[in-house]
Amino acid sequence: ADEMETRRIAGRIVPAMITTTAIVSALSCIELVKLIHKLPLSDHRNSFINLALPFFAMTAPLPAEEMLGPNGTVHTIWDRIEVKEKRKQVAGGGITLKQLLRKVAKVTESVVNSLSYGPYLIYADFLHEDDEELLSTPIWEVVKSALVSNDDDFEEFRNKDQGSSNQSAEMEAIDSKSYLDFTAVAEDETGLEIELPPLRIIRGCL
Repeated sequence: ADEMETRRIAGRIVPAMITTTAIVSALSCIELVKLIHKLPLSDHRNSFINLALPFFAMTAPLPAEEMLGPNGTVHTIWDRIEVKEKRKQVAGGGITLKQLLRKVAKVTESVVNSLSYGPYLIYADFLHEDDEELLSTPIWEVVKSALVSNDDDFEEFRNKDQGSSNQSAEMEAIDSKSYLDFTAVAEDETGLEIELPPLRIIRGCL
């Protein structure tokens, strides 16, 4: 941009920075200090500001909604189940789907019915319960296979070169990630179907 264009943009940014942005930053820092000191939720505040009116209002935040988990337990959107790969599993290519399902079943005392990665269903008990090849595959490879299968399904609707490029980028993204997040649906001992907290697989190191 030339000098005049730069002045025009900066001229609009500076007033915003010294008014609303400054207030929002200060209020955010105040709430962060409360969080660091582990103050109760009742001491925190939601703030609503409109300098043009002017209007200032503060309200106490509501606690996160609790969702029913297995065996009467509850969880919120801030909770997650974390599974970290062991060195032995990493040496074998990563934690397998069967090992993951067993670990989750042990932690939650429930049986996993389905496991999804984003929009991809990578495991369903009524389809894959006896599929030893899939169950013995590292979870990272299972996710890659799901991405490839999805690309193959839609290949005829898009440019082939573009599809290959997108597929390669997705594969590289999976390899570079230090963790993967999954959505799991399970069944407790009473037969009730429940959604578990988000499941995070953390890549281990040798």
